Amino acid sequence: MIKLLVATDLSQRSTHAIERAARLIRKQGGGDWTLVHVVDDDAPQDFVAEHVRRIERLLDEQAQQLAEQVGSRPRVLVSSGEIEPIIFEAGLGMAADLLVVGSHRKTALRDLFLGTTVERLIRGSHLPVLRVAQPAAADYQHALAALDLSPGAVHAMGSAQRLGLLDLQRCTVLHALAPFPRGKLTEATIDHRVLESQAKDALLTLQTSLQDAGLALPDSSLRVREGEPGEVIAQELLETQAELLVIATHARKGLPRLMLGSVAGALLAELSCDILCVPPQG
Repeated sequence: MIKLLVATDLSQRSTHAIERAARLIRKQGGGDWTLVHVVDDDAPQDFVAEHVRRIERLLDEQAQQLAEQVGSRPRVLVSSGEIEPIIFEAGLGMAADLLVVGSHRKTALRDLFLGTTVERLIRGSHLPVLRVAQPAAADYQHALAALDLSPGAVHAMGSAQRLGLLDLQRCTVLHALAPFPRGKLTEATIDHRVLESQAKDALLTLQTSLQDAGLALPDSSLRVREGEPGEVIAQELLETQAELLVIATHARKGLPRLMLGSVAGALLAELSCDILCVPPQG
């Protein structure tokens, strides 16, 4: 039985996340799920307490409506304090399999994504996080898994399948082969045989890693493209019309928390599709 924790700030963005979670619960034939909202406690205690009660009533009404639609009533958790620690503790308390969040508020500056609540939740979560940016009009029909050649990448894809987010028969696996540094090599000096050899090696590594993990895909679903990762992924999303992107986040040595790399951060800030971010196993 799948266990979902859905963070809501009561905005339309969060409504998309709740709708997607409801679809997942319905698809799984039921499950254990919780709607969580955190009230800022930087206000008089009586005001915070009344605000908590008001939000509880609102979410209880929504939970009842969801129970009638889905057949499974979500729990409601409303607390006050710091958002991220409360949500992480709630996830641990219910042994959640997945944290579902809405998208960040759109801004004109991409770099403002860094430091948003969504970014901090993804960065600090030890659970897979599904960032929902689009209305959940239907189940995901096609997914794109953007994988590097690390064990964590294959783990991310396996997690997506176990969570019911990815169908191996309707999935494209993409590896972006980093280009030669621009400005250092001209077209005439690039040995394209080297590029072809690297692409073949990467494809073989992908095939072997996926097969070893029990994730058998048709060869036609595996692609290696040369170029900057962000550009290659965006182009592949456009061509495949995938509604879900699966990526792995990585732990950096010496840091106690997971950190988003520049590519993952840029993808989350720029892309309008739903994105599943999977942290390293364990």
